[in-house]
Amino acid sequence: MLIERIEAIPDLRGQITDVHHGGVVEVSAEEGGPTWTVGVVSDRGAHRADIARIIRTLQGKYDLED
Repeated sequence: MLIERIEAIPDLRGQITDVHHGGVVEVSAEEGGPTWTVGVVSDRGAHRADIARIIRTLQGKYDLED
């Protein structure tokens, strides 16, 4: 679902992102916090706000513990 939403962004269709390389990784959740994130394999300076927004939205919606 994460890759589908990222590839729906026209200029990212077919591009390889940290989601493709790093995948989803489990994190220790604080009370009410996300239980997963995306492994970072690229330069943090190259990260995009639109992808971060997609990740935050899905983190709030889907919990790896469910």
